[in-house]
Amino acid sequence: MFSTARILPAVVSITLVSGLFSEATAAPPSVNYLNPAGGQVGQKVEVSVDKTLGTAPVSVWTSAPGLTITIPEKPEKGKEKQFTVQIDAAARPGLYWLRFHNAEGASEIRPFLVGTLPEQAEAEPNEDMEHAQKCELPVTINGVLAKSGDVDIYQVKLKRGQTLIAAQTANEQLGSPMDGLLQILNHRGTVLEQMEDTLWYDPRIVFTAPEDGTYYVRTFAFPADPNSSIRFAGAASYIYRLTLTTGPFIDHSLPLAWHPSSTEPVALEGWNLPEDLKTLTPVITESKAQALLSHPQVGNWLTIPLSTTPVTLESKESQAEKGQLLTLPATVTGKIAEPKEIDSYRFAAKKGDKLTFKVDTHMLGYPLDAYIKLFDANGKLLKEVDDPRRNYYDAQLDYGIPADGEYRLEVTDRFQYGGYRYVYLLSIQPTEADFSLQTTEEQYTLTAGDKPLEIEVTVNRQSPRFNDDIEISVAGLPEGVTCEPVVSRLKEKTEKSVKLKLEAKADVVFQGPLEIKGVSLKDKTQVHAPTAVIKGISPKRNTDRPKPDLELPYLWLTIKKK
Repeated sequence: MFSTARILPAVVSITLVSGLFSEATAAPPSVNYLNPAGGQVGQKVEVSVDKTLGTAPVSVWTSAPGLTITIPEKPEKGKEKQFTVQIDAAARPGLYWLRFHNAEGASEIRPFLVGTLPEQAEAEPNEDMEHAQKCELPVTINGVLAKSGDVDIYQVKLKRGQTLIAAQTANEQLGSPMDGLLQILNHRGTVLEQMEDTLWYDPRIVFTAPEDGTYYVRTFAFPADPNSSIRFAGAASYIYRLTLTTGPFIDHSLPLAWHPSSTEPVALEGWNLPEDLKTLTPVITESKAQALLSHPQVGNWLTIPLSTTPVTLESKESQAEKGQLLTLPATVTGKIAEPKEIDSYRFAAKKGDKLTFKVDTHMLGYPLDAYIKLFDANGKLLKEVDDPRRNYYDAQLDYGIPADGEYRLEVTDRFQYGGYRYVYLLSIQPTEADFSLQTTEEQYTLTAGDKPLEIEVTVNRQSPRFNDDIEISVAGLPEGVTCEPVVSRLKEKTEKSVKLKLEAKADVVFQGPLEIKGVSLKDKTQVHAPTAVIKGISPKRNTDRPKPDLELPYLWLTIKKK
C-alpha cells in the first residue's frame, strides 16, 4: 500500500489510506465468553466480552424476552468491550442465548444465566484461607479461575444443623472448558467434603454443619479436555457461577417430565424445601420443548422435558413379584433408591406390535447407568440392553412383539448402584420412524450480488429407517433473496445430505435468524428444524462418561453488500 501511495498525488494518497483504514477496522462481533455470565432477576449487570463487540452500531438477538441490552456506540476509553444487561423484574430465571451482530456479521451464540439470588463478583486475592472472600448467604458468585494453578476460596458462617448447598455452574451451561472441583473446609483447613462431578463436569456439595462456625468453600479445576499436565488449570475462559445457599434448592421433580394437558403441579425433591415449596406448577418455555420450574425463594431453577403422554409415578408394585401394571403407551418416572434395586413393570401387548422402550436419565444429568431386560409371560428373557451405542448411557430398545400376551420390563443400574439422585424417565411407545437435521455451522454469511451461499444439511434417518421423502427449505427470507427447496430421497445422493443454495440481489442487506425446516412429504405433521454444534465454548470431550454435545436450533444469516 505504501509504495502505491508514493506515486499518487498527496490528496489521493490521504483518501486511499483513510478508506483502507476504515475498511480494515470495520469488523463483526467475535465473542468467546461473557463475564459475568449472568445476573439476578430485576437487576442491571455490567458485562464484558472476551475478544470484540465489533464496529458500532451493534445489536443483540436473544433467545427469549426479558433482557434489555445496551451497547454504547461511543464507549468510554477502556470500556470498549462492555455493555449493560437490564434483567426485567418479570423475566423468567433460566438460560438465555445472546448473539451480537452488526453490518459486518454476527458473533458466535453465547449463554447468559438469569438467577433468583443476590449476586457477588469474585474479588482477588482469595487463593488462601487468610484472604478468603466473605459471603453473605444466599449468594451467587461470578468468578473466574484466571490463570494456571488458580484457586478461589469463599468464607461463610453456618450454624449447627444448617444445610449448605454449594453448586457450581461452568462447563454444563456456560461451556467453560473446566472440570471444576469443590471442597468444604473447616477453620483448621481440614477438608470435610469434596465433589468433582455432579452434573457432568460441574460439582455440587450438600453439607450439613456439625457445629456453629466459619466454613470455607474452595474451588479449583482441571481441564475438561485432559492434557499431559498434572496441575490445577486456569485461563480467562474458566468462568463459573457458584451458588451458596442454606435456602431451598431443587435436585429433581417427580415426575421428571410434564404433559401439557396436566393441571397437577409436580413434586419437588431437593434440600431445605418448606412445605409450601414442595410442589410447583411448570411453565412451558419459549422452546415449546421444555417446562420451567422456578420460584423467587428457590436458589436454582430446573427445566424438565415435555411428554407426549401423561406421566405416572413408580408405585410400590414395581418392587412386587409381578411388577407394576402399565397401560400402553406409557411414560413413568421411577427411582433406583437402593443399591441392587430392580424396578419391574408389566404390560399387555399383541403379536406384531413394534414398541420402543427408552430410559432417559444420564442425558437429564442424573448418575443412573440404565440397564433394561424384557421378559415374556413365562419369564423367558427376550432382550437386554445396556448402552445402545458408544458413549450413550441411556438404554433404548426397539422390539417387535412375537405373540399376544403379558410382558415384563426390568430397570436397574448397570453397576447395581442406587440412591437419592438415581431417577429415570421410562417410556414405552409404539415405534415410529423419524428424522433429524444438522448443519455444519451455526451462522452463515452471504455477500449480496456475489456467488450463491451453499448450506449443507445432514439428514439423519433414525432407526427404524425413515423412508419418506423430506422437503428441506428456508422460510422468512427477505425480498430479493431466493432459495429453492431441496428434497431428500432414499437411495439417492440426497438421502444423507442436501445442499441449499441462497442467492441475494446486490442491494439486499439482512441480519436475522436462519429458518430452515424439513417436512415429510408423506406426513406433513413431521417437521424438524436443524441444529448445529456450538463451537468455541467447550472442548471436545473424550472421557468415559461424556456430557452430550451442545446443539442448538438457533441458526443465523448475515447478508452484506459486496
